[in-house]
Amino acid sequence: MIGEGGESVLTWADLERDARRFAARYRAIGIPRGAEILIFLRHVPELYGAFFGAVLSGFVPSFMPCSSPRQNPAIYWSSHQTLLERTEPSAIVAERATFAQMEGTGLRLGGAHRIVVEELAGAGSSFDPPPSEATALLQHSSGTTGLKKGVALSYDAILAQIDAYRRALAIESDDVIVSWLPLYHDMGLIACAVMPAFLGIPIVHIDPFFWVARPASLLDAIARYRGTLAWLPNFGFEHLARVAGRAAADFDLSHVRAFVNCSEPCKPATFDRFLAAFAASGVRDAQLQCCYAMAETVFAVTQTLPGAVPRRIRVAPDSVARGRRPVLVETGGLEMIETGAAIDGVTLAICDEARDALPDGTVGEIAIRAPFLFTHYNRDAARTAERLDGGTYFSRDVGFIRDGHLFVLGRIDDLIIVNGRNLYAHEVEACIGAIAGVKPGRCVVVGSFDERVGSETLIVICERDRTSDRGADDLIRDIVTAVHSVFEITPRRVHVVDEGWLIKTTSGKISRSENLARLMAESAAGQA
Repeated sequence: MIGEGGESVLTWADLERDARRFAARYRAIGIPRGAEILIFLRHVPELYGAFFGAVLSGFVPSFMPCSSPRQNPAIYWSSHQTLLERTEPSAIVAERATFAQMEGTGLRLGGAHRIVVEELAGAGSSFDPPPSEATALLQHSSGTTGLKKGVALSYDAILAQIDAYRRALAIESDDVIVSWLPLYHDMGLIACAVMPAFLGIPIVHIDPFFWVARPASLLDAIARYRGTLAWLPNFGFEHLARVAGRAAADFDLSHVRAFVNCSEPCKPATFDRFLAAFAASGVRDAQLQCCYAMAETVFAVTQTLPGAVPRRIRVAPDSVARGRRPVLVETGGLEMIETGAAIDGVTLAICDEARDALPDGTVGEIAIRAPFLFTHYNRDAARTAERLDGGTYFSRDVGFIRDGHLFVLGRIDDLIIVNGRNLYAHEVEACIGAIAGVKPGRCVVVGSFDERVGSETLIVICERDRTSDRGADDLIRDIVTAVHSVFEITPRRVHVVDEGWLIKTTSGKISRSENLARLMAESAAGQA
């Protein structure tokens, strides 16, 4: 139920009742155990029952996002066609209006059974969990739309993660978790739903759309419900400081044990701004913690120690290339903050391009061994073999270990993280390349960190087809609409340039770094 302030508050009895009703419905349609179920639900009471009813009955659920009011439904739902065709779910759970929107935009649901939430009726059934090594759920939080990777997690892996992470944060029965995070993201799903449900810890979950409209609702809920734990991506800290900091004296946040910065590179300057903004709320530096996490390890890999201030270092910017040892500097340079030590059961290694371990303190790819690794990417054996090698997961993240504590630098791949959302540049470029008037294959998308918002922002540079009669303003409008409709992100800047402007490498590929550098240089020259 949606309570005052927009938060969802359910009793454990409510959750069990709903989960049993969904379990009965799943059995009634005759799908086999292990069948995949996609859940397209907004912030409604049935959100949790649909998920846990599947998990506790041997079906494999996955939360999926619905379109927002700002998105073009036709573009948004058409972008899911590839995902549905590859996943071939046995059932889809959604509200009546969502199904109508899917069908109205031409989305083909194949042979999936349609479970309409408003039509759910009848008594519940007993649960029937499968063997612990079976797949419990799929996390589709990496990638976007049709190219999302379904990360398969076993019951054993989830329970091992919960046990290790509970000890890392010293979670007790009197903790209260407050969250606005969507459940289709691993941070919201595991830290703020599955873990507290397993441990019997109260959860106050605010509708994500409500939080976007009223960010201070999170702080209000923390104060009213005496919340002790909250997870946010880096941009969430920045957003709260910027839009709610002036009302800091209205909220008592002194009882919070940890605000955990996770899912984006943690920025020490962001913590500084948050502390300055909410000092009047009783926030202290030891309350601000960092975590390194990902869907492939269920969630957490490292965690800073609650009650202790995470350590910071400054390094020379030119010393953080792969294979080098970062050089510490007293002032200037690149300020970094640790993401903590490995939680129980995790073994970390820093590897070179050949996947050989590097000496301590050297920059390289972060490789992970743990009892809670994913088993495979759903229906993608090639990607599984490439990333999960001999029981070690190669993260494609770059970092280094200093005195047993991990410092994360960024991604090897062309992943761009905007406000906590993962975007692959080539996916966005493909979306833009389909717009009439854009020169096919002549578009580049890059991320550029903006200190003002505490996150990377999306920059688009594309060439206009000289044979088109469409103007730059028309193209910019269509690009913004398409990118937001598919990826739920609005580009910070869109630049339409003439054919031949974009720089290619010797192999014929468009260079993202060189084109960003050219754009910045021309912008600086224009302002001179």
